[in-house]
Amino acid sequence: MSGAKDSPSNPLVSHPVNFGQYHLYPDQRLLLRNGTPVDLGSRAFDVLAVLIAHAGDVISTRDLVRLVWRGVVVDESCLRVHISALRKALCCSDADVCYIANIPGRGYSFIASITHLPLSSAPDATASKCLIGELPLRSRRMVGRNDAVSELIALIEKQRFVTLIGSGGMGKTCVAIAVAHDLASHFEGQILFLDFSQIQDSRLLVGTINSALGVQCNGSDPTQALIEHLSGKHILLVLDSCEHVIEGTSFLAENLIGHTTRAHILVACREPLRADGEHTYRLGPLDCPSSLMGLSAAQALKFSAVHLFVERVTQSDDLFALTDSNAPVVSHICRKLDGLALAIELAASQVAAYGLHKIADLLNDRFSLFWEGKRTALSRHQTLHALLDWSYVLLSATEASVLRRLSVLNGKFSLELAAQVASSPMDETMVIDALGRLVTKSLVLAEIVDQTMHYRLPYTTKAYALEKLSSNGEHEIAIERHANFLIARLERLYVPEEALPEHERIHRYIDELGNICTTLEWAFSKRDKLMIGIRLAAASAPLFLGLSLLDECRRWSLRALAAGGYEVESVSQKMGWQNSLFFSSIPTGKLEALRSSRSQSLIFDERRKSSLSPLRSFGDLITAHTKTGQDGEFREITSHGSSFNARITDPKEIAIIHWMAGSDCGLEGRLFSAGLGPASVEGASDLSLAHDYRIRALSSLARVLWLRGYPDQAAEIGREALERADRQRHPQTLCLSLIYVSTVFLWIGDWRAAEHSITKLTSTAMHHSIEPDHAVGLGLKGILLCGLGDVDAGMPLLRECLNVLSIENHQVLAPMFIRCLAEAFAATGEFDTALEILTGVLEMIENVGESFDTPEILRIVADLHATRPRPDLALAEQYLCRSLSCAGRQSSLAWELRAATSLARLRLMQGRRAEAGELLQSVYGRFTEGYDSTDLREAMRLLNSLH
Repeated sequence: MSGAKDSPSNPLVSHPVNFGQYHLYPDQRLLLRNGTPVDLGSRAFDVLAVLIAHAGDVISTRDLVRLVWRGVVVDESCLRVHISALRKALCCSDADVCYIANIPGRGYSFIASITHLPLSSAPDATASKCLIGELPLRSRRMVGRNDAVSELIALIEKQRFVTLIGSGGMGKTCVAIAVAHDLASHFEGQILFLDFSQIQDSRLLVGTINSALGVQCNGSDPTQALIEHLSGKHILLVLDSCEHVIEGTSFLAENLIGHTTRAHILVACREPLRADGEHTYRLGPLDCPSSLMGLSAAQALKFSAVHLFVERVTQSDDLFALTDSNAPVVSHICRKLDGLALAIELAASQVAAYGLHKIADLLNDRFSLFWEGKRTALSRHQTLHALLDWSYVLLSATEASVLRRLSVLNGKFSLELAAQVASSPMDETMVIDALGRLVTKSLVLAEIVDQTMHYRLPYTTKAYALEKLSSNGEHEIAIERHANFLIARLERLYVPEEALPEHERIHRYIDELGNICTTLEWAFSKRDKLMIGIRLAAASAPLFLGLSLLDECRRWSLRALAAGGYEVESVSQKMGWQNSLFFSSIPTGKLEALRSSRSQSLIFDERRKSSLSPLRSFGDLITAHTKTGQDGEFREITSHGSSFNARITDPKEIAIIHWMAGSDCGLEGRLFSAGLGPASVEGASDLSLAHDYRIRALSSLARVLWLRGYPDQAAEIGREALERADRQRHPQTLCLSLIYVSTVFLWIGDWRAAEHSITKLTSTAMHHSIEPDHAVGLGLKGILLCGLGDVDAGMPLLRECLNVLSIENHQVLAPMFIRCLAEAFAATGEFDTALEILTGVLEMIENVGESFDTPEILRIVADLHATRPRPDLALAEQYLCRSLSCAGRQSSLAWELRAATSLARLRLMQGRRAEAGELLQSVYGRFTEGYDSTDLREAMRLLNSLH
């Protein structure tokens, strides 16, 4: 079962409940519809009682049968018969309510909102009398507001005067009516509900109430007459839609509460009345899943916004079902609409016409403001545009102007930014005052983050205000003011000599990302605003790099460099773009762009006699070439980079040259053993280098230590690298360290550590859209699964990984995945396919030279020849001897042990037992640690069998 409870134990609902037109009394086994008994069979009643007891949860058919029939063995088809009977019995006259949902492949769920009633309530206790006609029917469509109703009831009973506030379309009227119904018995039917939306003159308020109550004024003061009439009466006045007559409502409510003792008032309004004795209750949005949750359909349905959306869609499309695949789209729509009930209902009503995915796309268009709701709805609730018109016309000129100008901002913004964008020609004090009023009127949202107040326009309000901004001809002025503010703010980040500031400082600017990208798009789309785009691109490049937003950095750096005919302010600014383009191009392997950027950087920095930028470029060129596997040029780069040794004094420069030394896996063992390790770079600033070369050096050293025959030290250094990378929170560096160290864990055979680091790699790379690293994570997961014996699950991941790496020109790790894929084919008996794959790898080695894992490739080829159905032991021995020789040249004791183990087995098959033992012991005896690793345990088992 999917739901909040894995195995429901409470079989039936224990309290009376209300849902829609229905009241259920479990003790009497009675279901009433508008006071009339509904004929239900005994089993159907029990099914309903179980579903209501677990309302919102998905109950599997197996659990339903177990709870209803209690030990009696019945076929599940019997349950379907009773579910069908229930649905017919619960069918409403307008056929627009869904109470029981079928979750495909999971079970059933009671999805309507329920209200628990007192145990003492009797069937006739729910009837309510209203002083004028009928209190509007409780909405059968209310979702996710039970807690609000309960809290308001308690507040009204205690405080007498409560104002329910919230933005338009939030569901205030619906909640107020529900509260009135639940309080009907408490006030003995003395409830007056008045909708003030049609009253335009505050002077008519008292007369309207007097008329509804039948109060005769006879020439006296109507307010005093009303007070005298209500004196001593236990009554609830529900006053709805008061924002356009708010001053009159405030005066009236204050007088009634001050001069009566038992009268209670519930006001529904978009802002507080600010009257004496008033207590406010803000109605928030419906609950929405966050963008990072990745919920299943059953889990998503527990969020009230998703619940409402699904319920409304099924009213117009009974074939619609929430599934695991479309749940993320529905969640996105609900988030985009800020959990606003009316907006969700209007969007859901259009799914039958446009489809779910198209609805998600259309939310970015002002067209969605004109989607129509029910014909019977209030005129201001027919469309979102009409709803917002109702609020907009009530604003002062200053408030309306500020709201329009704030619409150019995306996401959260600060008070400082709001004042900058909206002030001209107004005074900043006026803007700040207007912003506060807009928050009070529920048109701007406010929240405290890290002890700082942030503001945001709801999606629907922003779309409406942006339309008004354009129609008033103010759009260009507002967005240009916004652009200049962003440039000034981002230039505080930029230090000409250092590409990036500290990580913590950068993260203070994350909320500005949406605004930056939108403003850059605007500037580069207009010929007369290109200079603004150029300045903003230069100022934002360090931020993009620091947050590993490489695509954005590369995109805007290219746009800035391509803006011909415009002189930049300084040579250093242009070089900043070159470096930004360079750094952001590394993961893609676009070497032509890298060479161009490097050559220009070198010319500039050689002229300034600086070594840091050239070393930075060399270090990142090494990254690019190691990813693309172009070893010839790689070695030329490392050689050139080493020529800077004489000028190196800065810890940052030392960090780069140390990492350079460790990046060539063919040379890294000798270089590190010569003393070029990471220990001396503690003083290097992490992000001023755009990448943390200290962490890269540690990650590389972990691999080196394993290759040299120190598995325990390799694991220890690898974990240290991961801890440092995790603290630094730089996605690019974290992914690289996870790739290196995950490989070490796989080599050692620490499957649990490997699984943990690989999972973190794939999630980090996916979250930050680093596609090559995500593909590597999939490949490593494939290796892990194959290592655990699940070849069928591992092979598709290896294939997907190799496909992406080929497209992305990310080739350095490809041989590792290719050889593992070949081993997987061999494990399934496809030896010819495996050998064919590895033959291609051997041809590549012949053409480009040995790589660090050439000994392992030769060993695997040998094992295939030795174990295939028609083995060629002589050829296998030749390959193993080559593997041993290659491992010796590279000083790779780890590969040497694997080759020696395979050769010992081969000689044992040939009857050469003594030679096998002598060979394996000579290699095994050179190890001083790592005896719990997979390779050493396997070698020891073989040695024991040979004695």
